[in-house]
Amino acid sequence: MVTRITFRIYWQLALWLCGGCLSVTSCQSGEQTRSETENLNQTAPADSTPKKADEPVRISLTQAQYDVAGIQLGQPASRVMHTTLKVNGVLDVPAQNEVSVSVPVGGYIRQINLEPGMRIRKGQTLVVLENPEYIQLQQDYLDTKAKLEYADLEFARQQELSRDNVSALKVFQQTRANRQSLQAQLAGLNQRLMMLRINPATLTPDHLTRTISVPSPVSGFVTDVPVNNGRFVNPADVLVQLTDISHLHVRLSIFEKDISRIHSGQSIRFAMGADASANDAQMPHKGEIFLIGKSIAADRTISVLAHPDGYSSDYIPGGYVSAQVAVNTQPLLALPEAAVVSFGGKPYIYVLEQKQQNPATYQFRQIEVKTGIRESGYVAVIIPDAIDLTKTPVVVQGAYSLLSKLNNSEEE
Repeated sequence: MVTRITFRIYWQLALWLCGGCLSVTSCQSGEQTRSETENLNQTAPADSTPKKADEPVRISLTQAQYDVAGIQLGQPASRVMHTTLKVNGVLDVPAQNEVSVSVPVGGYIRQINLEPGMRIRKGQTLVVLENPEYIQLQQDYLDTKAKLEYADLEFARQQELSRDNVSALKVFQQTRANRQSLQAQLAGLNQRLMMLRINPATLTPDHLTRTISVPSPVSGFVTDVPVNNGRFVNPADVLVQLTDISHLHVRLSIFEKDISRIHSGQSIRFAMGADASANDAQMPHKGEIFLIGKSIAADRTISVLAHPDGYSSDYIPGGYVSAQVAVNTQPLLALPEAAVVSFGGKPYIYVLEQKQQNPATYQFRQIEVKTGIRESGYVAVIIPDAIDLTKTPVVVQGAYSLLSKLNNSEEE
């Protein structure tokens, strides 16, 4: 009995001791986990967020780093810059430069070798037509010409007779009328042949032609070919559509609220199909406004025409155009675009604060600025008044190298 009681006591004691060990182990394990978490948090890389606004950001370079970065120092300068208005439009062609080629007398197409986009010279053969009527016109011309020659001789003879014989006056008048009629017929046939590009002066009974060549009336590009070889075309049919691009213009759509800022002589920069927010490097073409419309469209815009400077291979009539109109000029403090860098959505420049000797080191300071108009590789800037520009050189080349070094230092 005593032995059984003693065994029970020992068993309960063992269970109590084991529970205590488990509790201690659990507590220690929890403390260790919290400790490891805190250590991980302490050793995690720091977020590379920029410093507070009141804490100046500085970068130091050795002489070797300075040379590799290609740093160049300079000063902001006052430049005459243009305030621009962003607009859209199309590259247009005047009505007189859109040419529909047809013939006064129809015929069968015997030769045509045209494709849209082909460049055409003035006088170049576009189409060769064939028709028996062309032969009939030439025959009628030669026949009328022969009758007129006889009528001229008869007119001279009757004129001589009518001077001495009064009774012959009636015959003379009839001869004169017949001669005038033949002269009119010959003149009409002459004009019809000239319209067909057949020279009447070279016509003989042995040299009649059944075909005619249709030359290009202008130099330009083929925009449409609605016919094909072997087809019979009538005078009302269009053989080919040509566009003369020697007098292209840019048709801009200006909103009514902005039209007061537009006047003739203003310069524009534009690009074919580009974004109107693009900079000057992406607006390669220039022009000048020459005409302002006097009617308002349904979308409350007014058409403004500008002449482009010269011709470019990417000009396509009817193509979309984005442009910037220089509506105002003013002198502004400006820096080269390479001097201004952007980080975190804010523009910055770098100024040289200090230069030390032995060893040579350079200390630069990052300054937040405000930017404005961009033009011809320069950007207008507003620099804080605390910066003395007469004594503080500005980094005009190599600013991106300083920004990269600053970012790398923050990551480390």
